[in-house]
Amino acid sequence: MAKNPKLTVLYEKLRGQSFEIDRETMSIGRRETADIRLVDGSVSGHHADIIRTDQDGEICYILRDNDSTNGTRVNNEPVTERLLCDSDLITFGNVEVLFDSGDNRSSSSQFTHTIDLGNTELNTATTQTLSNFNPMAETEKKKNTVVSIAVIAIAALLGVGVLALAVKVLFN
Repeated sequence: MAKNPKLTVLYEKLRGQSFEIDRETMSIGRRETADIRLVDGSVSGHHADIIRTDQDGEICYILRDNDSTNGTRVNNEPVTERLLCDSDLITFGNVEVLFDSGDNRSSSSQFTHTIDLGNTELNTATTQTLSNFNPMAETEKKKNTVVSIAVIAIAALLGVGVLALAVKVLFN
């Protein structure tokens, strides 16, 4: 017998939370009244719904976005409504969750999801991006600051020299 599907949070701040999908319709959002509550500023109050339905004698789950501010993506593709498959990666705003259908048959099969990393507008990651890979960056920053100060000092001295020369010409 298949167990109920669940959503497992992968997002750093909420990682490890798991929610069983045990009703016909379950709301997902930031509000206290949400069936699946994801407390993060990127998640709308009533962000999306998961709806259990019967298609050709099989129980299926549909994810429906509720015109959320930051959108809903499945496997890195924006969606308004989508039939969920086992191991789909769902993103509500910035919060990533994994859909586990609970279907024992799919756990024995091997599969791969391909996500297009070439489209940077839709690209998200489960880890934070490092802002600087250069170990010498701090040293270079200090050098640039010293050079900038030197250029300003030379310009100031030249300005004073030009001013002194102008005074000398005018008053001699």
